[in-house]
Amino acid sequence: MGITTGEYDVIVLGGGPTGVSAAISAAKTGARTAIVERYGYLGGQATGGLVILLVGLTNGKERIIKGFCEETINRLTELGATRDVGRHVLFDPESMKYVFDLMIEENNVTPYYHTFVSGVIKEENRVSGVITESKSGTRVFKAKMFVDATGDGDLAKYCELPFDIEQVENRLPVTLGFRVGGIDTASMSKFIRENREFYQNLLNKHGISTKMGGWVPTMHSYEAWFNISTIENIDITDANDLTKAEIIGRRQIQHIIKAFREVIPGFEQGYLIDTASQIGVRDSRRIRGMYHFTQKDVTRTSDDVIALAPDYTDSGRGFVQVPYGCLVSKESENVIFAGRCISVEHKLLDMFREIPCCMATGQAAGIAAAYAAGRTGNLHTVDIKAVHETLLSQGAKLSHLLHVKT
Repeated sequence: MGITTGEYDVIVLGGGPTGVSAAISAAKTGARTAIVERYGYLGGQATGGLVILLVGLTNGKERIIKGFCEETINRLTELGATRDVGRHVLFDPESMKYVFDLMIEENNVTPYYHTFVSGVIKEENRVSGVITESKSGTRVFKAKMFVDATGDGDLAKYCELPFDIEQVENRLPVTLGFRVGGIDTASMSKFIRENREFYQNLLNKHGISTKMGGWVPTMHSYEAWFNISTIENIDITDANDLTKAEIIGRRQIQHIIKAFREVIPGFEQGYLIDTASQIGVRDSRRIRGMYHFTQKDVTRTSDDVIALAPDYTDSGRGFVQVPYGCLVSKESENVIFAGRCISVEHKLLDMFREIPCCMATGQAAGIAAAYAAGRTGNLHTVDIKAVHETLLSQGAKLSHLLHVKT
């Protein structure tokens, strides 16, 4: 089965923004914490995926997502690695890798990079260890509590917990982000703004949808980030489909750059700087939690809220409250989920899958896991008031609670 390597209070699986938030938030409470990441860096979609724009931070008037997310923005800003773009914050991905390395070291989180989770050791309703593969061979990591921050709900599959996943044709498209240098972004922006239909037709000609994604100038002169490649009908839980998506994405990008050079003013000297090292995924498994968030919950006010998310409906409220039960499965006492794989209705997923909200649910998951590890031993019996108090002490924003002030 493999060599047992370390035993922890909390192990976080997945080192994207969700997982880093969970690990650091758990460690801040004193929990012995480790984070397992398949790549050689932290940040996931935000760094390797080149999703370098933090959207969904505000309700249109003020920031609704703070806590670990705001701490990260502040650390990046100190390095001169952020820029406000309307309601959003643009950041430098290499700086984020560096900042996350610093933050886990400062908080005594043990990192295991280049390590892929391949299974679990399960005893009734509990996981006692996760099985991993790496250059070191097969290893088992044991813990009292586990946080699934894989984005794809991998532990739900390995633990045979119930989850929902859309038919491939109904899932949101995947995207391969890229950066281009040597362009006059002002001239390009002016042309696209004045020739919107031409621009849309140009993208459509190369198989690119204009319904999702976009582009924005980066932190550097004459450089822009693009999140416009569109790859549909991909099952991201299938390695063969992921392989196909990466190949299609790179092909689309080459065609786009060639077409832009020929017809878009300001792009004549444009050159490809890089493409994302991992495909950008929007839609995957979603657990069936103790609570399932649906349309009726958009205006819900309750004292079990553990995070806020932007409200993309027409309710006029500006934010929604994420209940604790959306992160926890009835069938598992010591696995908690965070990020885009929480228990929400598919048509509302856009409100919960953005990086800031993923950081917020990650922070709550890490704190709840640490609490359960040190006290009840069961995520179903966590004292939500204690979780709220810790969240608030770590700077998170919660609204309309009955027993705490925000």
